[in-house]
Amino acid sequence: MAYNKTNLEKLYENLTIDDEESEGIIVATEAGQERKESFVLVGRFLTEKNINFQAMQNVVTSLWRPKEGVEIHDIGGYRYSVVFYHIMDLQKFLDGRPWSFEQNMLVYHQMQDTEDAHQVVLNDVDIWVQVHDIPKGFISETVLKTIGDFVGQYVKSDPVNFDCTWKSFVRIRVRMNIQKPLKRRMKIKCEGGNWSWVNFKYERLGSFCFVCGIIGHTERECNVIYAHPDKEVERAYGF
Repeated sequence: MAYNKTNLEKLYENLTIDDEESEGIIVATEAGQERKESFVLVGRFLTEKNINFQAMQNVVTSLWRPKEGVEIHDIGGYRYSVVFYHIMDLQKFLDGRPWSFEQNMLVYHQMQDTEDAHQVVLNDVDIWVQVHDIPKGFISETVLKTIGDFVGQYVKSDPVNFDCTWKSFVRIRVRMNIQKPLKRRMKIKCEGGNWSWVNFKYERLGSFCFVCGIIGHTERECNVIYAHPDKEVERAYGF
C-alpha cells in the first residue's frame, strides 16, 4: 500500500504514546544455550590497604579448591565478586569460613538476582566461638543458643559438643557484626544458684584490636589510641 500525505496524516492521528509503551519484545533462548547454574557472592576484605589482586586470587583459589571452578573479579570500591558453579563448591567455601588474606578477614554476602553488588551491606561474618569455663550440666542446645545470641546471632553448635566426652570448652558458630566490639565473657547461673563467668575465645579472627575489640584493624590504626595519643590506653582484650 502506497502512503500519500493524506494517508500519513491519518496514521499519525491514530498513533498514541500509550500504544508505543504497551509494545514489547520476547527474547527467545537460543537452542543449546542453557544457562549454567551459578552462585554469586560479593565480598570485601577488612582493610583499607590496596590488595594485590593476582596474589589474592591465587591464594584463595588454592585454599577453596573448587572442583567446578570459580571466577573472581575486582568490581571496584574494594569489593570483589566470587562465582561458584556447583553447590558443593559453594558449601566447601561456607564450611571453611571465615577466610582471610594476609590476616584480613573476608566479609561476604550471597547475592540475590535483584540486589546491587555495590549497595549490599557487608558487615556480618560467621565465626566459631569457644565457650570456656561453662559450669557442669549447662551444656545443652538451649543454653548454647542463648549464649550465641548474647555474643551475636546464634547459627549452630559443634556436633561434638554433645558426644559425652570431657571437654575444656564447647564451640558455637555465631554471626557477628564486625562494627561491634567482641564480647569477652558473660554471667550465667541456674535458678537459685550462684553466678559464674563463662569466657569466650574467637577462632581465626585475622586482624584484631586489643584496645577496642573491633575486628579489621590493629592497635596502630585504632581510633581510641589516635584520640588519646598522650595517654596510656587500657588493652581490655589482653595482648
